[in-house]
Amino acid sequence: MSFHRVEIKKKHVGEATKAAAGDAGVDIWADTLLPYLQLRRRGGSVKWMVRAKKTLITIGDVRERHPDYLSVKAARERATDVYSQKRYGKAPAPVSADGAPPRWTWGDLDREYQAFISKDRWVNNRKKPPSKGTSDDVRLAFAKPSFMALHPKPLTELDEATIEAARDEIESHRQRQKNISYFKAAMTWAANKKRVRSGLVVGTTRWWEHLDGGDPDPETMQAIEDRRKIHRQRKAALDVEAIAGVLAAHERYCAGRTAAEKISPGIRFGLWWVCLTANRRASTVQLRRDDFLEQDPLGEAGWGRAAWPPAAMKAKTEFWLPLPPVVRSIASGSIADYTQLVANEHGEWDSQWVFASTRRYGRNPNNEDVSVYPNSLNRHVARMRAAGALDGLPHFSLHLVRSAMGDYIADKVSGVVSSLVLAHTLPDDPNEAAAVTRDVYLTDQRMAEKAAGMKAWSEALVEAYLAAGGTMPAPREEARKSKLKKRTPA
Repeated sequence: MSFHRVEIKKKHVGEATKAAAGDAGVDIWADTLLPYLQLRRRGGSVKWMVRAKKTLITIGDVRERHPDYLSVKAARERATDVYSQKRYGKAPAPVSADGAPPRWTWGDLDREYQAFISKDRWVNNRKKPPSKGTSDDVRLAFAKPSFMALHPKPLTELDEATIEAARDEIESHRQRQKNISYFKAAMTWAANKKRVRSGLVVGTTRWWEHLDGGDPDPETMQAIEDRRKIHRQRKAALDVEAIAGVLAAHERYCAGRTAAEKISPGIRFGLWWVCLTANRRASTVQLRRDDFLEQDPLGEAGWGRAAWPPAAMKAKTEFWLPLPPVVRSIASGSIADYTQLVANEHGEWDSQWVFASTRRYGRNPNNEDVSVYPNSLNRHVARMRAAGALDGLPHFSLHLVRSAMGDYIADKVSGVVSSLVLAHTLPDDPNEAAAVTRDVYLTDQRMAEKAAGMKAWSEALVEAYLAAGGTMPAPREEARKSKLKKRTPA
């Protein structure tokens, strides 16, 4: 039996049909857009199934000549109806006085909007790649029982009171805010792009624009204020010297762990990279070797360059960063240490990633080239803290580095340079280029300004690190006899 969690497409139907020709086992493809929809192959039979209330319901067949044939799109629509009926009761039959196709229900918009944001979009005359984090957030938000209960209801019959009632059934204040935000975005998309299908035609009152997440209760208010106070204190305490102390503790911690407890090169050098660049952990581990230049052809001698495509960045725009020699050596050291480690353990095995994982296979099927998982950097910090390696130092987290570095560059260079280095969107003020100019005419990544910020920060951090008694990191792996067994020639 094999299980695949994917966005079911026509190719998966083909795979299931091909497997049905000669295998007596069971294969399951579970849909990521509609968690209750499954494509199941048992022996020579391939069916569309819906899992609802701990039961499996057959809703159709994949054979085109079969009377119950459903395409992928039709299976999604049928699955939504069946799941809603099973869980919340039968939906009222759609009625159209003019004979036009039935207008969308909330279940239809739930399905269509999630499909829309899971693919490339055209925003401000630019292709915007999908964000897995946002897609997961929307899926979880719309899967709340109070919102699922509204699936059978036509969009034209929804109103402020109905949505507020659904919102108030959600326990978490933060989740209520997310649900309302995503609901408003979905309704606006339908009213702007799918007016006829949705029924939200021109002239429809956009009542949803006035919705909000509601106020937290007094206990939640106090909890939020307490967390904010702690966060402000931690931000104020984490400065250049504190981060240098963390790096010194990090190097000692890594040096003391060997064999099965050894810290991988991707984790060891990855933490250094975050502290020197303030990259987010997700963009850090998505840096490809092809996008890392040891010598920037447009930069000073000894300066490198790192670049990320839009899909790797939170803002979904291309980003370049100049690398002072000390920062460049971190990336080079990660590659060198990983290459030697793998050669010692496995033989030749290249990777496309600067901060590659020593896992041979990833969490996704057929992924044999794995980068460090973003949360692995967080776990490393947590394990150091649990082991007492960070005792006596201010609280450290990867994201707090961005505040410390941003404040330092803003103070020593300028606020604009700070925003450029942190990949923040600049405000439209009189000192900045107009939006149309930036979008159409300016392609410069403002590398000279970024270089000034990177130079100031990296020099200050290295100086503080050396003053704390640290030694700059270098590759540690040495060539040794491979553990691979030699094959006897035939």
